[in-house]
Amino acid sequence: MDTPPTAPMQAVEQGVEVPASKRKRPVWSIPVLVVGVVVVGVLSVVGFTGLFANPVKSVNSDGTTTLSGTFEPYVCGSADCDGYISAGARSVFVVFPHGCVPPARGTNITVNGRLASDLGSASYRTACG
Repeated sequence: MDTPPTAPMQAVEQGVEVPASKRKRPVWSIPVLVVGVVVVGVLSVVGFTGLFANPVKSVNSDGTTTLSGTFEPYVCGSADCDGYISAGARSVFVVFPHGCVPPARGTNITVNGRLASDLGSASYRTACG
């Protein structure tokens, strides 16, 4: 039989080596996979923290509430200031009394306030900080 083998089994029977067709992964694929898994893990932790953050830190026994977060003004004039305190995806509306110096936009503040249901849900009247 002088014809070359056409099937792998014939090649094995006749002792002819057939090159194995292995697909090799690039060297950089494993580090990229590890970095990708770490990035997804960190972003999911940061995302869940941002979703579940709350500007209402505690309710005190005297009826005041401690609010903490980033201040964003809504209407600020020379005599009074109204705005929002945000933490993560949640925010509360705050009203500062007349004569208080309003906080700067984007600053982290911690203030005490009382729930002001006449202004709507999640609204607080604060004291000068």
